[in-house]
Amino acid sequence: MTTITYDQPKIGPIPKRKLKFVIGGVVALVSIAALIVNGLLSASNYYITLEEALSQGDRLVGKGLRINAVVDKESVKYDTQNIVLTFDLVDEAGRRVPVVYRDVMPDLFMKSESVIVEGRLNENGVFEADLILVKCPSKYEEAIEPGTQPKSNPMPIDPSLIPSSG
Repeated sequence: MTTITYDQPKIGPIPKRKLKFVIGGVVALVSIAALIVNGLLSASNYYITLEEALSQGDRLVGKGLRINAVVDKESVKYDTQNIVLTFDLVDEAGRRVPVVYRDVMPDLFMKSESVIVEGRLNENGVFEADLILVKCPSKYEEAIEPGTQPKSNPMPIDPSLIPSSG
C-alpha cells in the first residue's frame, strides 16, 4: 500500500511588510464604515409638522429635525450686517416657534407658502436652522380677479414666423 502525504503550509507569524498592509486596510475599512454611519444618521432627520414638534415637547431638544410650517411674515427680521434671519413658524392653532438662521435669506422666502427648516431645537425653545427650503406657490401668475379677463400674451407671435404646412 502506498501512502500519499500532503505538505501542509507552514502557518507562522505574518511578515512585517504584510502586517502594515493588513493594518492599513483595516483602518481604511473602519473609516469608511464610520463615514457611512455618520452620513446615514445625519440624513435621517425627522420630517415633521410644527404641530407634531410642539406635541413632543422637550423630547426633541438637541435632536436634528426638519419641520414643515408656515412663516409669520410680520415676524421676519433680517440683519444684513450680521447676516441673521429671524422669524416665527406658526401652526393652525396660532402656536409659534421662533427660528434663527445665520445665513443669507433664500430668494423667494417672502413669497413662500411654507418652509421646511432643518436644524435643532435649543433648550430655550428657539429653532436654530442650518438650512431653509422654500416651498413656492405652484404658479407664478398673478391672480385673476373675478369678472376680469386674463392679460394677453405679453410677447405676441409674428404669424410670418410660423412655418406653413404644405
